[in-house]
Amino acid sequence: MIKTCCILHSVLIFLLLTGLFAPQTSALMVRKNIEELTSQADSILIGKVKKIESRWNEEKTLIYTYVTISVKEHTKALSGMAEVKEVIVKVRGGEVGDIGLKVSGTPQFREGEEVLLFLKREKLPLFSVTGLFQGKYTIEDGIAKNRMLGLEVPLDNFISQIKGTLEKAAGSE
Repeated sequence: MIKTCCILHSVLIFLLLTGLFAPQTSALMVRKNIEELTSQADSILIGKVKKIESRWNEEKTLIYTYVTISVKEHTKALSGMAEVKEVIVKVRGGEVGDIGLKVSGTPQFREGEEVLLFLKREKLPLFSVTGLFQGKYTIEDGIAKNRMLGLEVPLDNFISQIKGTLEKAAGSE
């Protein structure tokens, strides 16, 4: 009886320790190149973050952040969207009151930040970022930067590469 108790005690300690010291898991994401982001995006634009607001979904089970972007330039636009001056980007996660939700891989925004975004249409006027953080670049001093990917590209070159991809895709249709 004592031997069985010691074995069970040892197994219980082992299970507790492996559970406590198990490595953290993380999401696996396939890296997308500019051609893939360009072809998968419904809209590509340059703009400035005007407003950031987080709120619960209707069921109060998830928090979403709604980022209002003042559009400066459309590089790729949905039909009828070229004249749109403002879009709202919906991102999972955020803070409402004392409760916060952080979702791995989601892009982070700051008010006043100038951005280049690869967007996927949800339900107009809402968009999501194509490829999560991969589809968001901060523009600083004429350089498009994606800190998560460690990329910095002159904005003019980046726009030329996107337009070249769009022209190539249009030529193959």
